[in-house]
Amino acid sequence: MQDNPNIDFICKESGIDLIMPIIRSSEYKHSWIKKAAENFKKAGSLTNKPDNTDDTFWDISAKTFKNEDTKHTSKCPGLQMWHNSGWIMRLHRDIKFKIVPSGECWDFVTPEDTQTKIVSFHLQHSFYPFFENWPKNTMKKIVKLNLPWYARIPKGYKLLQLHPMFLDDWRFTVCNGVYDPQLGLANIGVVPLMWHSLEGEHTLKAGTPVSQFILIPKEEANFNIVDVNDDKKFKKELNITQQLLAESFNRNYFKIKEFWKKYGW
Repeated sequence: MQDNPNIDFICKESGIDLIMPIIRSSEYKHSWIKKAAENFKKAGSLTNKPDNTDDTFWDISAKTFKNEDTKHTSKCPGLQMWHNSGWIMRLHRDIKFKIVPSGECWDFVTPEDTQTKIVSFHLQHSFYPFFENWPKNTMKKIVKLNLPWYARIPKGYKLLQLHPMFLDDWRFTVCNGVYDPQLGLANIGVVPLMWHSLEGEHTLKAGTPVSQFILIPKEEANFNIVDVNDDKKFKKELNITQQLLAESFNRNYFKIKEFWKKYGW
């Protein structure tokens, strides 16, 4: 496995690679993340009672934290790492469509004709019949967006395709998948998604994120199931973890990471 792998994203329609290239996930600024950051800067910790909050609800919620604690969505290390991992592929042109009365097909238009039919479908019986809990108000057909992108995945890795991290567009959910480099160029531009509406007219705007990609080692890691009584390090490491998290009212995640680096993780 390469120490510093390189993945190639290849666009088969010249010009789109410059107009709407695949970008690092960290470069896409979700509007809700901006709002959360602005709220943290203006209002501070979420432990401060927001305006117009019901007293009864607040009294119950306040029992789970101390007023002195500095807590906010913007500080969550898990969200930050997800936001900063991998790459984002975006729609390169508007798609305007309406759902026909049966709720199982799109009638769509784009600003200009494309070399590839930008929308297609899996057969209705490809997925729906096999699920016991299909989401309500969701088309039984899997919709496929056909974008002009391929990937050359480096040796020793595979490419994980995900629904874009906490995308603030709940009309669709991308079907996750994994691309294997030993199958040749990965046709990452084919994006299967579940559409959560059975009526109306909709527009997907150019620039809408439609996939997040993360490169992961192809070789599966070994793992162990360990009884706590047989793990000589567990109690010590758990105590260190808890002490680091409880060190200050405003957790310093950078300092915590630096400690564990020196510890050998």
